[in-house]
Amino acid sequence: MVKIPVKTTQLPIEIGEHTFYIDTSEKGSEAFWKLVAGYAEKSSKITKKLEKEQIKPETAKKNAHEALEKVIEDLLGPGAFEKLFELSPDYTLISEYYMEICSAIGEEIGDRKKQFFDKVQHYLEG
Repeated sequence: MVKIPVKTTQLPIEIGEHTFYIDTSEKGSEAFWKLVAGYAEKSSKITKKLEKEQIKPETAKKNAHEALEKVIEDLLGPGAFEKLFELSPDYTLISEYYMEICSAIGEEIGDRKKQFFDKVQHYLEG
């Protein structure tokens, strides 16, 4: 009998005593990249408005904090931002967590695709 282990698309992300799970399926990957692009666009708009003095520095800071809170919640799930803020009560540190998480997810998604295509290529070559 041949046993094939069950594969999962849930990537565990551990920060402190908290573990979050990210869906790295094709649908999950698309949602992840859309979320990252949306956050980057929102951050860019805040920065541009601040540079053009269309908003006050305090407003820019508040908007940036709100955008970070939202992207963390959307990425890691409800209550995630609060859990991270309890561990590290600093928006800069949570922003660093976000960048590390995105890097890890991007690598995982890329590695899975590469492994799949390598296996297909090996299979086709016989």
